[in-house]
Amino acid sequence: MNQTHRGPISLLDNDLYKFTMQHCVLQHYKDAQVVYQFTNRNQDMKLNKKAFEWLLEEIMAMESLILLENEREYISEFPFFDESYPAYLSQFRFHPQEQVKAQFDESTQNFDLTIKGLWHETILYEVPLLSLISEAYFRFVDCDWDYEGQEDRIREKTRQMLSHGCHFSEFGTRRRRDFKTHDIVVAAISAEQKAFAKEHPNHKGGVTGTSNVYLAKKYGLKAIGTLAHEFFMAVSALEGVGHANRSTLERWYTTYKGNLGIALTDTFTTKVFLQDFDKEIADKYIGVRQDSGDAVAFIKTIVDHYQSIGIDPSTKSIIFSDSLDVARVIQLKNLSQQAGIGAGFGVGTHLTNDFTKKSDPSQKSSPLNIVIKVKECNGKRVIKLSDDVLKNSADLETVRKFKEQLGI
Repeated sequence: MNQTHRGPISLLDNDLYKFTMQHCVLQHYKDAQVVYQFTNRNQDMKLNKKAFEWLLEEIMAMESLILLENEREYISEFPFFDESYPAYLSQFRFHPQEQVKAQFDESTQNFDLTIKGLWHETILYEVPLLSLISEAYFRFVDCDWDYEGQEDRIREKTRQMLSHGCHFSEFGTRRRRDFKTHDIVVAAISAEQKAFAKEHPNHKGGVTGTSNVYLAKKYGLKAIGTLAHEFFMAVSALEGVGHANRSTLERWYTTYKGNLGIALTDTFTTKVFLQDFDKEIADKYIGVRQDSGDAVAFIKTIVDHYQSIGIDPSTKSIIFSDSLDVARVIQLKNLSQQAGIGAGFGVGTHLTNDFTKKSDPSQKSSPLNIVIKVKECNGKRVIKLSDDVLKNSADLETVRKFKEQLGI
């Protein structure tokens, strides 16, 4: 592996949902201030000094990123952005020296990272920083791997999902092994989709796109993304916790008017979400996204809810995005079909960071489990509760206080 300084690829080497959220923030919360916090969920996998030093160089190099003219033209073609957004993005700059604070303790190898600033000016950091942290680890800590067989592996995974009639997108930017891996993955998915369609012109499956805007542009795929937990969390501080789900979905609809109409359910648990997801709101959204908890039980919960508010579930879809592999995708597709609701899939780490050890291919080279979450908005603490308690983004006492406010 080449361990030289690489430098940022492109401002568009990021997931679409960060841009769509930024666009919405500019319309509704332009003055909001936020703090983001990095968390490593597996403390057995830490950076070393060389990894941190390389990472710090890469973070500082982000200040050189600009939107190129051909990239501006590409963004201008997205039908859901207003004409002011490409102009805004052309002027956008990262200022990591002022906005990002990264610290490394050599004695413990503990790594801490925070991001502070105006929401619309800092919202684009999360995904590239996570991908750089992952790349730093696999350049300098776990080096027992190579790219051998990656293309064939991805093509086989793509073929399996397509042959079972699954519709899926590649969602793996945040935890990819490195940019080269990601490029191999998206190229392989694109090539296999074309080959499969040629062999099976009447097949029912499909590659719906990639979340990575740069790679979508490069390979002629659709860029896929809507909104993330971050938006609901920040809105809970700006509009109140009690009905943050409804407030978020109303703001989103005001901006996108039915485009990007997938509603994320689990920021404050799906149970709380469904209390606000009445027929008026549900009619405006083409479906929901499942990102934590029991996916099988979720299917029944959502089907039952749609029926209870007078909506035919067959007119809606569930997008699954929680720790998916090929077998899980096929299982959930079949169960959703049996339940009478559409299904789509966002597959991430299983595509962009699925490796074995070079020295012993029978052993996994495990990916990192890392996140960057918004921690404060306008000075108020915000959290994600999730349908999986292990994904809660705060200590037990903070979680308890938020649950009290939500009545759960």
